Amino acid sequence: MLTDFSDGKIVLLLEAHSLWGKRACREILGRKKAFLPLLMDILDEAVTNPKPFISGEKDSHVPAAMLLAQMRVPEVYPRLVSLISYNENDVSALWGDMLTEQYAWMLRDTFNGEAFLLPKLIEDRTVSPWARAAAIRAWSMHYFDGYLSREEIVGCFRHLIRKVYIGEPNGDDRIVLSRIADCIRKHRLEELIDDVKTVYERNGIDTLRCGGCDNYVNEFNNPSHKPEDLHIEDAVRELERGDWFKEEKFKKEKVKSTEQEQERSKDIEQAQEQPQQHTFSKVGRNDPCPCGSGKKYKNCCRGA
Repeated sequence: MLTDFSDGKIVLLLEAHSLWGKRACREILGRKKAFLPLLMDILDEAVTNPKPFISGEKDSHVPAAMLLAQMRVPEVYPRLVSLISYNENDVSALWGDMLTEQYAWMLRDTFNGEAFLLPKLIEDRTVSPWARAAAIRAWSMHYFDGYLSREEIVGCFRHLIRKVYIGEPNGDDRIVLSRIADCIRKHRLEELIDDVKTVYERNGIDTLRCGGCDNYVNEFNNPSHKPEDLHIEDAVRELERGDWFKEEKFKKEKVKSTEQEQERSKDIEQAQEQPQQHTFSKVGRNDPCPCGSGKKYKNCCRGA
């Protein structure tokens, strides 16, 4: 335990990409009520003044959000929605790979009933397509958890396909539409198959993700396509997966590098200890003598 640190100092340690940051996370999870207001303050600051967080000057919002998701704090939900309502560059700077992995889980674990927030974000084409895809993923999780009716999720996806993402799709549209098609298949929303077919006709589906149109339809009821049931159960482990504790990773890489250097040194030493073998080409009787005398070999060293 960090017994010699104040609660404020422990929260500051969240910015430490090291064992100290990990210890701070463990301490916070051990005394959740004491730290909840401090963690919320971090997210509020990120929402009201995002520039230092986008620039990388501050990054405590990442572990704070992860910890609050594990705590299942519903007040976090609108803040998380707000913190992905930016263009692709800004969202990537804020969240990195977490956006396409754990972000939907965090939205799921903090859902407060404000279901209208995600469709509004998904319709905003100025927002990062990866953020919109994460929102679609979270929206489908809300349906899986029983917070949305079938009518609501079908109506949302149909509206997006028929009213929002219309015309010739660009690369960003394909990311969003492919995620919608994927969720439609996972949740067996058969009434939307024809809508997905129209998207295929407009070249709006990533076939690497969803397969071709015929394959999509034929595989629609394949049990391998099933809803995701993922939660933030261990925030520290999820941060480790994202290489948040970089100092620890650096130490492991340094040890590995040292071991490789030691192996190379052994190989060199063994090579030096082995006797060197020299090979010479055969010298003809009438060739110049290899000793450099200028005489023919038969009249010089060969006859010695």
